[in-house]
Amino acid sequence: MRLIFALPLTLLAACGGTPALRTAMPGAVASEAALPASPVVADTCGAQRHGSLRGQDATALERTLILGPVQVLRPGSIAAQDFQQDRVNFIIGPNGTITDITCG
Repeated sequence: MRLIFALPLTLLAACGGTPALRTAMPGAVASEAALPASPVVADTCGAQRHGSLRGQDATALERTLILGPVQVLRPGSIAAQDFQQDRVNFIIGPNGTITDITCG
């Protein structure tokens, strides 16, 4: 019975959002300047372990086992606004290759 009342509220919450989290116009390409700046931190997430993936096609991530939080940021994608020092961020360039690997 509770599920019946909770479902509409959950759906409404999913439809909402802040303007900061909405994507740009369809077809628009986000520049690296549009991505949120990440604070400079030590390698708290183990990004250096995945350094060999830099320059490879983004599909290489499908063959890599990464235990822990991961965020893949493509041009025009939405980035999480929270900072998690143990999360590995893979920055994908416009040509589909991994251009940077950061923590946060």
